[in-house]
Amino acid sequence: MLPKLREALSVGCQRSVILALIWYASIAGCDAPTRLPPYTLPQTITMQETNEFAKTVERIGKDVKRLSVPDELFASKDFVSIYERPQASIAAAVAAIRGSDLNAHHKKIIGYAMQRLPPEQFLAFISSMADSVERGVTDMEVLETTAFPPLNWGRQSLVRHYQAAPVGAFLARLSNMPQVPEFRRQYIKGKMLTGTARRDYTIYREKLRFSHVEP
Repeated sequence: MLPKLREALSVGCQRSVILALIWYASIAGCDAPTRLPPYTLPQTITMQETNEFAKTVERIGKDVKRLSVPDELFASKDFVSIYERPQASIAAAVAAIRGSDLNAHHKKIIGYAMQRLPPEQFLAFISSMADSVERGVTDMEVLETTAFPPLNWGRQSLVRHYQAAPVGAFLARLSNMPQVPEFRRQYIKGKMLTGTARRDYTIYREKLRFSHVEP
C-alpha cells in the first residue's frame, strides 16, 4: 500500500510542477518585445454604410440601456454580429466616433464592439478616438471604456502589446492628455508601461485555464 501511495504522490507532484512551469513560462514571456505591422484606416465609406451602421448601434442601445455590466451586450444579436467581425465595420465605426450624431452611450457600444480587432487595427481605431476626444466631439468616458475594457473582453491589445513602439507612443500620449484622469495616468505609467498589467492579464488567463483542468 505504501509504495502505491508514494507513486501517487510522485505523479501528483510531477503534474503540479509541470503546471507551475507552464505558468512561469507564460509569465516570463510577458516581457518579450512585440512588433505590429503597419496599418492605415480606410479613407472611404459611403453615406449609406455610415447611416446603416449608426442605426444598428442605436438599436443595440435601445436593447441595452445600461453598460454597468457590459457583458449584457452579448444578448443583442446586432452587437454580436459586429463584435465577431469588427474589421468589416471599422470604417463605419471610425466615422461614427468622429461624428456628433451618436451620443456617448452609443459610442461606448462601438468601442466594445471593436475589441476583437487585430492589434494594429485596434491601435489605429483607438488613436482616432483619442483625436475625437481632444476635439471635444467624443466624451472621455468613451475612450476610457474602449482603451481599458474588463479583462474578459476582446484581445486586450494595449495591455498585451505595450512594448510595441506605436503602442508605447500611444500610451505615452494618453498619459499626457489633459482629458485623461490622474488615476488613469498613474495606471498607465505604473502598470501598463512597466509590463505589470500584462503579467496580471496573463495570470488572469492562466487561472481561467487551470480552473477548467480536471483534478
